[in-house]
Amino acid sequence: MHDFELDQLRRNPAWAATLRLYWDRQTQGRAETAEFDGWVPRVAEVPTVETGKLSSVHGRLIAFGFLKFDLSNRDVGMRYQLTPLARQALGHDEVVTEAAELAESA
Repeated sequence: MHDFELDQLRRNPAWAATLRLYWDRQTQGRAETAEFDGWVPRVAEVPTVETGKLSSVHGRLIAFGFLKFDLSNRDVGMRYQLTPLARQALGHDEVVTEAAELAESA
């Protein structure tokens, strides 16, 4: 169903590196704050991605359905969250689903 999108992700290591960084930030946020809503502020640097290309990478990840974005207010700025497709592509879909189910049952 998402073969084309996943193929594009495999062909673009900068996309995968950016998604992994957002995954790491989401995981860290969950570990630090019980009320963490899953939204992560926009990253300005990804170690293996040229800074000048990062804006384009964000746009592609949104266009291909790997990232959601939110602009809640001027103080917070752009925030991002991995989509289920991104979690699946990174191999973390089951972990996130189990955590969400546990939270709902508590």
